[in-house]
Amino acid sequence: MKTILKIKNREYVLFLIVITLGLGVAFYLYSLDKHSLIYYGDAVSHLVSARKIVDWADNPGLAQVGSVWLPLPHFLLVPFSLIDPLFTTGFAGLAVSLPSLAITSLLLYRMILRQTGLSHIAFAGALLYASNPNILYMGITAMTEAPFMLFFVTAAYYFQQWYENLDISTKSHYLRKCSIFVSLATLCRYEGWIIPVFVTIFVIIFMVRKQLHIDTRYKLVAILISILSFSGIALWLIWNLHVYSDPLQFAHAQYYSAAFQALNRTNREMLFLQPFNVAEIYGATSMAMYGPVLLGTAALGYIFHRRPKGNGDRAILYVFLALPPAFTIISMLIGVGEMSFWFNARFLMLLSPLIIMLSSLFIAKSYGRIKKIALVGIVGIIFLNQLMTPIFGVVTFVDAQGGFAYKQHPFAVQTGEILGSMYHGGTIFILTGSSQEHRIMLSSGIPLRQFDDIIGSSTWKSSFKEPWLYDKWVVIGREPDDDAQSAAKYWINNQERLNEHYRIIYENEYYKVLVLK
Repeated sequence: MKTILKIKNREYVLFLIVITLGLGVAFYLYSLDKHSLIYYGDAVSHLVSARKIVDWADNPGLAQVGSVWLPLPHFLLVPFSLIDPLFTTGFAGLAVSLPSLAITSLLLYRMILRQTGLSHIAFAGALLYASNPNILYMGITAMTEAPFMLFFVTAAYYFQQWYENLDISTKSHYLRKCSIFVSLATLCRYEGWIIPVFVTIFVIIFMVRKQLHIDTRYKLVAILISILSFSGIALWLIWNLHVYSDPLQFAHAQYYSAAFQALNRTNREMLFLQPFNVAEIYGATSMAMYGPVLLGTAALGYIFHRRPKGNGDRAILYVFLALPPAFTIISMLIGVGEMSFWFNARFLMLLSPLIIMLSSLFIAKSYGRIKKIALVGIVGIIFLNQLMTPIFGVVTFVDAQGGFAYKQHPFAVQTGEILGSMYHGGTIFILTGSSQEHRIMLSSGIPLRQFDDIIGSSTWKSSFKEPWLYDKWVVIGREPDDDAQSAAKYWINNQERLNEHYRIIYENEYYKVLVLK
């Protein structure tokens, strides 16, 4: 009983440390730059997409779910995105991602404890995960990585419980929870889509070949439960079929799908069927994100894992944890995934549970073999390396900051802020493309339902040809995103018609803001 209480107390302490650390870093970054939590363009778009489910003039509700981004992170963001101060600063993302990070750390603690039996090593490993500056930054933004990691690691935890538990009466209980959380993970990021395949195949093989003494009915129930893990994927395919008449719309949507973007960028040429280039970029990013000491201890942990017999339980868990990173690597090799130095460095976050588990195994196996002071020194060096990471650059933060500073993005923020300061009612005709309009919308602080957004697929609107009959304001981008170029071309060629009804009240290098005369 005392041992259980000690473990629970450590979990509470760990959760509190992670939450406090995340809040401290978030407020510190915000004090340096109020845009620091919304550097990622995708973070801005996630917040806007979530709020549009409620705060939108044209078809609010499920119609705003879309076809490419998986929906669960947006649903989680909805209540926080409706609070204006949280929405405009990006703290709405923190409200979802930071608890996700803290709970993920807690589950890693439990997994390491079950693997090693040493609570202090489990505590250090879990804290090592949460205190990594690259992971911590993702844990305070509106990106989808932290929620995905929560459901992925929870699924791994219950998978571990199911596979290692000898009590038949509780096995289905753990497998059911595993399948549910796998399904939730598949509704956060596509890297999770490989997991149901593994779980189902493994359960079938495990039940047919290794559980000969178990009743056939129980085997069938276990297999059916494992198939439940596909429910998230099935739901998304059905949604795309129902709304877009194409179950695979998310995979080839023009302008927005990962495949379309990869095909229209230069990174693909370097990665497509180029295993050495993929290995170089993935390896270098791993080194920058985790450091040589942590990666070295993880490699040694794998060697220690391979030595003794009877390590099958750990091996299956490690395969489970390796699935999303493997998906990332495969996607780059087949030309639908993108990475460079340090573009999309955040993808390496998916590798972290495996690295932490292997490093913890090495430390546990070294316990008693080498002097305690040496072991403490190794752990200290790992943590010191993480503390020093900001000196050399936090690659997820560098990637986000670089995207924020790219071309028109700072001007979009500036335009939004000025529009917000001048706004005194009326709807806003905005023609900049989705990515740019999201930054303008968020930074303006104006309710989203006041925006009349125009892209190539919305030129059917009556307001497109005669905006002065519907909209008091006009915002036009000089270099719109791809999804708005055809629509923008029309008004660039008919600027004099706009000038008859509107006057320019603000313009910069990339945008014009007009108001009715």
